[in-house]
Amino acid sequence: MKSPDLILFAKQPTPGEVKTRLQPDYSPEQAAQIAEFLIRDTAKLAATNWPSDVYFYAAPDADHPFFRRLAEEFHLHLATQANADLGLKMLTALRQGIERSGAAGVLGCDVPHCRGAILELAHEKLARRENVIGPTEDGGYYFIGLQQAPGALFEHIEWGGSRVFETTLLRAQQLGIAFEVLPKLTDIDTRDDLWITAHQYEPLRKFLYDLLAGNITSYADGLR
Repeated sequence: MKSPDLILFAKQPTPGEVKTRLQPDYSPEQAAQIAEFLIRDTAKLAATNWPSDVYFYAAPDADHPFFRRLAEEFHLHLATQANADLGLKMLTALRQGIERSGAAGVLGCDVPHCRGAILELAHEKLARRENVIGPTEDGGYYFIGLQQAPGALFEHIEWGGSRVFETTLLRAQQLGIAFEVLPKLTDIDTRDDLWITAHQYEPLRKFLYDLLAGNITSYADGLR
């Protein structure tokens, strides 16, 4: 088997369309700038700590200067997400990764504070033919890695709800799939999530202070 792929998932950081749960504490423009920061730091995390190929699946398409610059900077393979709900998007991407390399994992771009050792552990387990999942504090998951990707694992799930992780484990049990569980993390959706993480993750804390001081007009300006 080839070494497992890592697939990053992110939406184009357009004001008013990303990180809407940060509003009204932050303007639509600031929320988009925060999203840009999280995406870039996650790309850096993945490129630094995943021992094999990293793919960046973008929405609505990969042909955006921000994504192209990230791919060039961190040597990522660009692809476009399927035009579907989150479950089918992940299912499609995972099946493509499994076809390429025999196993693949999806990492969301809301956990740039994930330790490199966690990604290395996930890669090691996938390479040993194990399945891996990383839960979040809000009941979802930030990582899922599989040897095979059955559709039933991703269908009829209330994405964004508090029982995504629980429901996925129940489905997996019914399908005869065993998961190795990674450490639980906070994914960044709300203002509270943002500042809880910022107190633990110095690069985000510094970025937010600069943003609130007006020292950043567009984080992506320097990446285009």
